Amino acid sequence: MVVKHPAIVEILTYARWLLDGPPRTRTTGLLVTGAVGAGKTTLAHIVRRSFTKTKANDAPVIMISLTGARHMRTVYGRILEALNGPVNASHRTSDREMTVTRILKAVRCRALIVDEVQDVLAGSLIEQRRTLDGIKFLMNELQLPIIALGVPTAAEAFRSDLHLDARFKRFELPIWGANDALASFLFNIERLLPLRHPSQLHSQSIMDFLVRHAGSSLDGIMSLIRSAAVHSILSGDERIDEAMLRKGLDTPNVEGAYVSN
Repeated sequence: MVVKHPAIVEILTYARWLLDGPPRTRTTGLLVTGAVGAGKTTLAHIVRRSFTKTKANDAPVIMISLTGARHMRTVYGRILEALNGPVNASHRTSDREMTVTRILKAVRCRALIVDEVQDVLAGSLIEQRRTLDGIKFLMNELQLPIIALGVPTAAEAFRSDLHLDARFKRFELPIWGANDALASFLFNIERLLPLRHPSQLHSQSIMDFLVRHAGSSLDGIMSLIRSAAVHSILSGDERIDEAMLRKGLDTPNVEGAYVSN
């Protein structure tokens, strides 16, 4: 089960429009930005699971990361690896481009998810241009929607190419606050916790504590809840209150918690 923030629902709705909506003359994409720990990579996996068909012969959604990828040759190589295709170290960029194009057409790829897209900026201006041109080529040649994710600086990479920038609808993952959205999220999270007693995670005091100590990031909030849940099980309380959250700031000692059969 996936607990979705309203912003996630909006992004998934637009992603479905890209993949399953009526044909369009110009292929468009989606750019999702957010702070570190906002849940971008988790969102990328949700999109991939949601839109990849289950049968072996059905069209896939391919996902790659641009972490450390400064050249389009490397990007093509990662696409080939994701497709279990041939990756020859001696192949030039043009060779890989041709192979990627041929395989993506053959498997009828539905979309390409590109995570950590801000790493395009790590290359030289020439390398940035070539990478952006390669992304635009895939969109044009294959009519392939691209879903890009990265930190807020990722938007700078697209702004340098006006034609590419105009093709991407932008969404920003929110920084969490002690508000109704977080309350709804925590209410659903609590239902998934393997604890015997209710915790009232959506209470104002607990939300304030989480936002204050977890840096307002989804990753930080979930890490603190997981740690507090383990502490509560080890203590026998089987609920999370503010005192347990304070314990959750320290890593639980699970030594001896498991009894071998």
